[in-house]
Amino acid sequence: METSAHQFVETWDHYLISGAYVFFGIAVLILVYHEIKLITISDNKERYDYVNLHEIRFFWYSVLSLIIGLALFATAEVTPLFPVDDSLKLYVSIFFLAGSFIIVYLLLSSLIKIQYPKFLEGRLNRIRNKPRKSASGYVMRKLSDAEGAVHLEAEQLAQHRSEIHSVEYDVWLDEKTGEKKVEKYMAYQHAEKCSECGFYTMKIDTEEIVRQPTQTEDGLLLEHYQCSYCNHREAREVVIAALSSNVKNPAS
Repeated sequence: METSAHQFVETWDHYLISGAYVFFGIAVLILVYHEIKLITISDNKERYDYVNLHEIRFFWYSVLSLIIGLALFATAEVTPLFPVDDSLKLYVSIFFLAGSFIIVYLLLSSLIKIQYPKFLEGRLNRIRNKPRKSASGYVMRKLSDAEGAVHLEAEQLAQHRSEIHSVEYDVWLDEKTGEKKVEKYMAYQHAEKCSECGFYTMKIDTEEIVRQPTQTEDGLLLEHYQCSYCNHREAREVVIAALSSNVKNPAS
């Protein structure tokens, strides 16, 4: 009976190690799939949208597989060291597996939620500001906010001044051929560094227009930020350009 119990424990530990390697492999395959998918997207705006919408989800799936793998591996390596009878080792192993999974999950998930947005924002900024090329193959120039405003349609300007959530537009111009690209970005979706805790967990919660812009005077937008980690709140003022400066030039 003791020999049978001992053989079962050894087989169980073998399955734990095999399972750990399987989940390690799954974690790597998820990341590889994501990166290959990203490489196949040639348009920078489409690449930006893909990263913004899907990277955290794929990364989290990969980390979850890694956590399961670490819990299985730790259980297989540590539980044989416990001085208990073979008939009880299965129960000890299951208990240790559950406990190690919870501990590793809490440690890694907190780290990811706090630190990963910083890495993600850096990657998004690099993609957003990477020089575009026109259909003629020339490098396009990203216009400043003042320069780009004259190239926006009335509807786009209205979205930019929306009371619900502000919209940012990047205007790229090929100065040799006159070709332009207008790209739309939702500013409220992105995290910023919290001035209180220092983590990249600060996002726009609500926005309100304090002063509407007129033909001659700038308006004022108040953005209310909240940190998802320490719940710190702060408001930031954003100047809305006067309407006369936002009129699209018919000749453009």
